[in-house]
Amino acid sequence: MKINTRARYALRLMIDMALNTTPDKPLNLKDISERQGISKRYLGQIIVSLRNNSLVKGMPGKSGGYILARKPEEITIRRIFEAALGPINMVDCVMNPESCIKSDYCECRPVYELINSRVTESLSEFTLADLALASKNAGHRAIQDDAQVDFGIDLCSSPGK
Repeated sequence: MKINTRARYALRLMIDMALNTTPDKPLNLKDISERQGISKRYLGQIIVSLRNNSLVKGMPGKSGGYILARKPEEITIRRIFEAALGPINMVDCVMNPESCIKSDYCECRPVYELINSRVTESLSEFTLADLALASKNAGHRAIQDDAQVDFGIDLCSSPGK
């Protein structure tokens, strides 16, 4: 399984927001883009998904921008990934058994279900607050490429780095 760029960037955007915004200080995408090294246009596409999933709120006006819609400790990594990508699903037959004619007797399906379950559980264990705290403790203002959070998970590197 590979976590794609959209999911990684959504997570970086949310960590940046957790570290740098307050209800009375919305962030604009230009500032996040500069800190994270992600194009403002791509962040704009991601923020729509996050807003549609009630993870961020848009604040109108000249000094408007975006704020978190809930506390960082209430937002799981699973929610962020699912907002960016849709439901966590390793193989189509896990969530849609009718998509495969062998699903009723497939030898592999129980393994796929177990993998799906464990990945989903793992992503549900960590919150945005956990990652923001790890980033703060590591001395980062916002997680950058190749950053390691203190529980040893490399969430930001690109393939081949």
